[in-house]
Amino acid sequence: MSTFKYVGLTAPGQLGYVEAPVPSPGEKEVLVKVEYAAVGPFDLYNTDLEFFVSGYPYRLGLSGAGTIEKVGLNVDDLKVGDRVAFVAFAYPNKALLDYAIQPRSLVSKVSTPPFVAFESESAVTDTLQIPDSLPLEKAVTFPDNFATAFYTLFSQIGLPIPTEYPSKTSPPRSAAPILVYGGGATSGQYMIQLLALAGYKNIITAASKHHEDYLRSLGATHVVDYRSPSFVEEILAAAGGKLEIIIDVIALSDTFRDIHTKLITPGGSIAFLSPFKLGSGSLTATDGKLVSEVLEEVKGWFAEDVSLIVVKTFFFQEDERLANTLLPVILSKILEDGLIAPNRTRVFEEGDLLARVQGAIELVRSNKANGEKIVVKLT
Repeated sequence: MSTFKYVGLTAPGQLGYVEAPVPSPGEKEVLVKVEYAAVGPFDLYNTDLEFFVSGYPYRLGLSGAGTIEKVGLNVDDLKVGDRVAFVAFAYPNKALLDYAIQPRSLVSKVSTPPFVAFESESAVTDTLQIPDSLPLEKAVTFPDNFATAFYTLFSQIGLPIPTEYPSKTSPPRSAAPILVYGGGATSGQYMIQLLALAGYKNIITAASKHHEDYLRSLGATHVVDYRSPSFVEEILAAAGGKLEIIIDVIALSDTFRDIHTKLITPGGSIAFLSPFKLGSGSLTATDGKLVSEVLEEVKGWFAEDVSLIVVKTFFFQEDERLANTLLPVILSKILEDGLIAPNRTRVFEEGDLLARVQGAIELVRSNKANGEKIVVKLT
């Protein structure tokens, strides 16, 4: 049996090489020879806090890109050699592996798009066929972030799913303000673009000042510096009052208690990306606690009719409207038409694989990615 070595967790906080057999795809599955994998906050939580780690060795990586090595039964629209990207939500089918099994339902074919915006960032997602014009290190930025953004907006918040992109008709209440808190983060960038494509006209985002021009180019109508001493007042001015919808991609308890309580209107909705960092002022949550549900303590900060929505993208396929369409149909069409830009990237490709993964994890830990997707070159 052929084997390969990957870098994974061998003990709490310890990265090392692990040997594994090269797997074979089952029915409606594909085997991907992975060339690039993205490393993000969830990998850090696995590493430093044992978040969702069931035992060791433990595999990392939620997004990967490479080429089809083998296809399983009843997969007739992908072939060996096709370039693909994928989201790796079902353990042990992770992305930071030389060979990764993925279900066909997370694979999308795309035609070669016109990528007119490619110089300012444009790409592909979940196991989807990659056009030659799109580098794999850009394609790997799409899978988890695009799925998270779409699922948050059109499933969890409940905005109507557009029938075409860009939408030729305005959605109900298209001028109502929507706040994306953390628009400079990689998933926040896709939320801004999707809102713009769907026809929303008042997209407010909180981000670092140096992201302002870029976020406006993606579709944000107002960019407010989250460090501003008058931040709350500036958001309220941009919105024309309190907001009905807030999307928080960072999910720090300090922000909820000190800011969102002042911004949300009675009856409004706040969606946040799990996990929630309770008692923490840091994305790394080393000074607090990660929680996957809304605690009573947090509910008590808000009026009873404010909805607090925990977004767990791992479960997006439970929404029957998205299970077999989000990646194969919706994203493919958006990419075919060149309508969305990929995240900027920081690629680790020097040294041996262990050094690359260690460097990527450390950059996440330092919280200095500055809106870039952190990518490891595997081959």
